[in-house]
Amino acid sequence: MMKKRKMLITAISSIVLLCAAIGGGTYALFTSSAQSTGNTFASGTLSLSTHRNDVPVEGPMFYTDDSDAGRMGTGLWAPKDTHTRAMLIKNTGTLDAKLTDLLAIPEGTAAQQADALAFGEQAVVTVAALAAPDGVTLNADALNEVNEAADRLFKSLINGPGFMKALARSGQEAFAIARETVLDWTYEVDNNGQPVRVGVSDAYVGTLKDLYNGGAGRDANLPNLILPAKKTMHLAYNVTFVDDAGLAFDNDTLQGKSVNFTFKSSFEQVKNN
Repeated sequence: MMKKRKMLITAISSIVLLCAAIGGGTYALFTSSAQSTGNTFASGTLSLSTHRNDVPVEGPMFYTDDSDAGRMGTGLWAPKDTHTRAMLIKNTGTLDAKLTDLLAIPEGTAAQQADALAFGEQAVVTVAALAAPDGVTLNADALNEVNEAADRLFKSLINGPGFMKALARSGQEAFAIARETVLDWTYEVDNNGQPVRVGVSDAYVGTLKDLYNGGAGRDANLPNLILPAKKTMHLAYNVTFVDDAGLAFDNDTLQGKSVNFTFKSSFEQVKNN
């Protein structure tokens, strides 16, 4: 097999959309979406976004190099590389909301979207909803520390021998094992001089391909994620470029490719009656 080259991933901005529809004699559920657009995977490097302390935030979620827009560039990626970034989604409305969709929407021409599909088959995505005790708001330092701890968990888990052996047998088996491990994870962090134990309220683990348009990231996979009014949801996104050893795909097919996509989280109001 040819020597693997690095992969490039860049991302552009995070956007929060809010819409409501009420018609005479009929009604529709209020909905809201948060998305990180323009995420780019290309043969050579991978890029993810700056840590967010609020939403909306201008700039990428995934990017390669440090700049005035962010200081958490990932640099060059190769198979087995993994990075974690956070999306903080604040419900500024007056109604509680439920997460209904996690999507990764490919961008560009038909050929570029086909390349995105190819990359999606070789990338594992973990999205974990990190939660502090009710009423506790983590400061910026505590948030960064929790993100770093979650990153260490994902790196040891997704690239670990147990996960890779399970992945060679069955993707669903591997994803189920990883999800249970993530759900059991807790981390104690100092927050304004007080110890706070952060856990995971729910998690999605699967291929990036499964989150493409019409993919598996539906509320059946994340059934319990409620975002109360005036509260913030902390989603930790991890992307791992899986090594092809023992698997059915070939990392070298991605050499020279460039992929753009948008991560999107959609919400609907919690029904009142």
